[in-house]
Amino acid sequence: MEEILKALNYQPVDISDGDIDNAVSSITYFFVNHPIHESRAKFWELYAGWIHLAAESPEGEELTDMLLFYNQLVELLNLCYVFTKKIELNSAIINQEP
Repeated sequence: MEEILKALNYQPVDISDGDIDNAVSSITYFFVNHPIHESRAKFWELYAGWIHLAAESPEGEELTDMLLFYNQLVELLNLCYVFTKKIELNSAIINQEP
């Protein structure tokens, strides 16, 4: 636990001890409130807004870095969704066993 808090710089904003102990529950709750297709669309809007509304037009390495960050964050979002769905499926299977 100490290593997790250290990695979070001792500032886990809005993360309770329960969330740290059971992150899957919180990730699942995120997808209940923000379905995966809507999350991807909203995230794209945030990225597009950054591109269009930046005080100075991003160029070169900054633009490339942000696009890479965007793509990897979408991948992380997708993987979190798959992970939580697999946990739910496994829980359902375990609960059905005699």
